[in-house]
Amino acid sequence: MSGLLDRLVGKNGEERDLQTARYIKAIPLRAYEDIDIIKAEVRAGNIVICNVAPLAKHNIEDVKRGINELNEYAQVIEGDIARLGEERVIITPKTIRIWRAKD
Repeated sequence: MSGLLDRLVGKNGEERDLQTARYIKAIPLRAYEDIDIIKAEVRAGNIVICNVAPLAKHNIEDVKRGINELNEYAQVIEGDIARLGEERVIITPKTIRIWRAKD
């Protein structure tokens, strides 16, 4: 606990920022190339909620390919990925885990 307290307050009593700000970002998947934008956001430490519906209307194969690529990417960076309903996927960096209910 003192390690966390030291990071918050510091050894000399001055307040410190824990980290650079991280965000939850909603990014629609409009084209397969948007996968690179999503990866960059997760690499920066942000959580991305991706709506795949815009691309699914035009090319379902690109959606499948993109989701597979994001799944592999999440594994490589030791992040997490999960479906949020039929049209959305959430991707997190290594420091965030997605809770899953046990059936």
